[in-house]
Amino acid sequence: MTTWTFKGPVAAFALLILSACESGQDGGVFAGLSNGLKAKPLSQTALADGAVTLVAPRGFCIDSRSVTRSFALMARCDVLGAPQAAGDAPLGFITVSVQSAAPGAALPAVEQLAAASGLSAVTDPRITDNQLTFRANGRAPVKGVSDTHWRGTAGIGGQIVGVALYAPESGRALSGEGRNIVSAILARSRDGS
Repeated sequence: MTTWTFKGPVAAFALLILSACESGQDGGVFAGLSNGLKAKPLSQTALADGAVTLVAPRGFCIDSRSVTRSFALMARCDVLGAPQAAGDAPLGFITVSVQSAAPGAALPAVEQLAAASGLSAVTDPRITDNQLTFRANGRAPVKGVSDTHWRGTAGIGGQIVGVALYAPESGRALSGEGRNIVSAILARSRDGS
């Protein structure tokens, strides 16, 4: 199962986002980046031919250029040109992918997800509200991103939705705050779908 596929062009964009220092979390260095972006930041979008309505968590926006039938990238809103919507969100980026699920299928076990994605050092697995969240180590998709990141999955609209939250080393999003962000995406998307 390939729940979290990372696209090459998205990796380049993520590298640009995370090349600045996270200190202060104010996005000051990012102000210049957003001027060159032509994407319309979205608060929600349809995936899987409308079966899933992906809803961004507070402070994050969906990069409209990244959206396909089964994939979307999110970043802090100021990075995507919507500084008023960023609030105090931590620096990071989020990948979301969807895959069809058999009717009534159970969520994959954390061990299955870790094996399928080549993850190690899985910690803090938690199943609540029919969603699974955990922290794990895996090869960082771009330089400057921690190998440790948060993952989550839930069944929504007949699909398995997978979320991965990446952040710079020692970033706030690597703390328990990251789990809250991943959980919010899954819960808001379930409610929106």
